[in-house]
Amino acid sequence: MPKLGLIAGNRSFPVHVARAATAQGYEVFAVGLKEETDPILQREVARMEWLTLSEVGRVPDWFRENGVQEVILAGQIKPERLLQGEGKFDSVVQQLLKLLPDRSGTSAMKMAVRYLESQGFRVLDSGTFLRGWIPSGGVLTRQQPSDREREDLLFGFKVARKLAELGIGQTVIIREKAVVAVEAMEGTDAAIRRGGEIAGPGCVAVKACEPDHDMRFDIPVVGSETLRAMQEARVPCLGVEAGRVILFNLPELIREADQAGLAVVAL
Repeated sequence: MPKLGLIAGNRSFPVHVARAATAQGYEVFAVGLKEETDPILQREVARMEWLTLSEVGRVPDWFRENGVQEVILAGQIKPERLLQGEGKFDSVVQQLLKLLPDRSGTSAMKMAVRYLESQGFRVLDSGTFLRGWIPSGGVLTRQQPSDREREDLLFGFKVARKLAELGIGQTVIIREKAVVAVEAMEGTDAAIRRGGEIAGPGCVAVKACEPDHDMRFDIPVVGSETLRAMQEARVPCLGVEAGRVILFNLPELIREADQAGLAVVAL
């Protein structure tokens, strides 16, 4: 049975990856971060190691002990954790942090991939086991976007890609081709709620990658929480980049969107 090493961040992404990999015949060995990872993950894997963010330098040795050669990164680590004092990290992490050009989540994840590869591991695309949840294009819901919403989606798509390229965030909130809110450290759902507070009902949300995004980390994801944020903020339409954004439990998510009268479009 092939073995998979899973470095798990927060929310449900790692759980989905573990379930899908197990269903595809992998034995999953997961590293969970005490500050971030959902404890439910432990029930989905063959073995689990719990570390604090300050101890992640131990990860390569633990994977080797368990015969792991392929590794996948799933789930976010709150970027603000990288702003804590370096003295709280182990020596390996402190050395890696000194090499970062900045303290953005993107730079940190790029460094993590390079470090794992330097230790002899093959780092897989984060969407490897969830291909069926990555839409290829078109309107996915019964609800169709209006002409104005379509224009805002196309405008927002260009802005979102540039935002992602700058390492700021992956989501932008648009109203009549005006940028209402952009995602930063607070995350997609908070940005959507903030956009609704600023501009009122009728905005659209767009989520995209930078043009040369490395799909081994920080792959954009959308789940039920985002749909709830849209309902609360009265944002009726969501655009995601086709072929590059995971929609968790895709069929069920679209059913939820249909029930809520929301439009979801793969751009």
